[in-house]
Amino acid sequence: MEQIEIAVQNIKCDGCVKSIKTALENRAEIKEIEVGKDTGIVYIKGEGLNKDNLIKELTSLGYPPVKEKTFFQKIKSNFIK
Repeated sequence: MEQIEIAVQNIKCDGCVKSIKTALENRAEIKEIEVGKDTGIVYIKGEGLNKDNLIKELTSLGYPPVKEKTFFQKIKSNFIK
């Protein structure tokens, strides 16, 4: 069994957690879903998981992935406040 972790935006309450679980739990390839309300990370376990498809589905639900800063954005944020 493989596990995918996706950091998403907009998880604010238990209703958000339930919405994500409800939307994903009916997919045959998914065996287990955990949603970290405080961390914003969705943990998905299953067989034959496609991360891109899962990201698209989460985005359509209103939970887009967290955009990682590029190397230059990280440096810039250290110097410009």
